[in-house]
Amino acid sequence: GGGFGHNPSGCGHNPSGDHMLPFEFTYVKIPADEALDYEELRGEISKAGDSLQAQLKAAFAGGSIKRVDHLRQTYGRDVESKLDTLNRIAQEEGSVELFALTKPSKSSQPVPHAGVYLYIDEMGMLKDRPVNRRAFELARSCGLEPEQPFHGEAYVGRVLVEPGLRQADFHAAEVVSSSPWMASAPAENAAYAAAMHDYEQAAKAKQVGPTEEERSEARGWSWSQTAEELEVSVRLPEGVSKKELKVAITATRLVVGRKAGGDPIAQLALYAPVSADESTWTMGSDERGTTVCIEMEKLHPETWPQPEKVS
Repeated sequence: GGGFGHNPSGCGHNPSGDHMLPFEFTYVKIPADEALDYEELRGEISKAGDSLQAQLKAAFAGGSIKRVDHLRQTYGRDVESKLDTLNRIAQEEGSVELFALTKPSKSSQPVPHAGVYLYIDEMGMLKDRPVNRRAFELARSCGLEPEQPFHGEAYVGRVLVEPGLRQADFHAAEVVSSSPWMASAPAENAAYAAAMHDYEQAAKAKQVGPTEEERSEARGWSWSQTAEELEVSVRLPEGVSKKELKVAITATRLVVGRKAGGDPIAQLALYAPVSADESTWTMGSDERGTTVCIEMEKLHPETWPQPEKVS
């Protein structure tokens, strides 16, 4: 349904940060049944982070696994032992999969530092839910080619990563190709795909090896990743103890320094948002000195082409 007002600040009803939580935000439901209109819904933010992901787990709970044949392709003969657990998750807990329609960046339209995400039932296909053609076409309109159809109800939400990580308003009137975020999405996604391609080519050519080592030596830190986590190891100057060390992690930034102040030992503007609350750090020593190792959980699982944002 059209005719919804749009708040271009995108900041829900409390743009001023965590100290005034909770507040509400708008998101959109795309029913699998094409006879039904898009529906604007309200959610409540009670803490920083992607609140919608947590709230939709309950919406996706219910329904049992019907496509055991598909599971058998993945797990083979082990499928029976997994079925009870998967059915419990499907029926009681719910499981949300995120699909990035646009990633947060300084130039995000119409709201800087905001990404737009599709939230789908991770077990929709296994539950034999109907295909959601409108959600699939929305992804294609953003210049993306999903590997498989989306099954069941889908939801669209906006996540803001600066100054803190939180949900922002997304309206039904924005699900049109002329809206600013959709108009810029194909070019943004093509640029991201090109960066990923370059990264993969460099890795294949083993260029990442020695040059990455030289670079980490020069800047004083190195990094590694899985789809879910980012790990940064920072070499500490001689004589910095755990008591003196300050490690500050926000959704988009990592700063390692001394509690007393002065220049940071290392600082990174992160390539994409992390869950600051889920991050941990430890110290260790070897013959080369002391290192602090920071493990951060990525907000949305994906391989990054580099650890830092290109400014």
